[in-house]
Amino acid sequence: MIWLRGWILAAGVVLAQGAPLERHEGINLPVGGSTDAIDSAREAVRESTAAFGADHPRTAFMLRNLALAFEQGGYHNYAESYAQRSLAILEAAFSPEDVSLVPALNVLTEAYASQGRFTEGRAIAMRAVAIGPGAGAHYATALHNLAATFQGEGRFKEAAEFYRRALSQKEALLPPGHPYIQLTRAALEKVERAGRLSAHR
Repeated sequence: MIWLRGWILAAGVVLAQGAPLERHEGINLPVGGSTDAIDSAREAVRESTAAFGADHPRTAFMLRNLALAFEQGGYHNYAESYAQRSLAILEAAFSPEDVSLVPALNVLTEAYASQGRFTEGRAIAMRAVAIGPGAGAHYATALHNLAATFQGEGRFKEAAEFYRRALSQKEALLPPGHPYIQLTRAALEKVERAGRLSAHR
């Protein structure tokens, strides 16, 4: 669903920054959902599995990166499957409330929303938001994604509320004029306009 791409940041907001949760031991994922990105992410999963085991947290992070590559490439079912596998490993290794889960929760939200499964996506996004600001920029992505699930159902008031919160977080974490700040600001303006239009009907 191309129209959704403008709403949902994907956890790539932090991939672009190279934060520790996203890039482990020098393995970098090309962003953009290209065949190269997917192949690179697959190879990273293979290497991590061989070195650390299939259920190691590092392998879970690589699975999350693979899920992101599939989501950005439009392969939402694959993204969903790999994000769920990543979550299962991280939950077993840490806890269901650990900040390390938020990147995978964000990709899972996006996979559901891209398929028009907004209720399921919203439940996952709310779980990511509940983990809290300790997840850093991933938390801002979770807020943005939660807003997008409301927007997808035409619930503009709720969408605006969470876009505002996401914007505040991004402005605190990212340099002024950063494209991800602009993206959330544009989404907020769009739902505010849509809300005003629907109120006058």
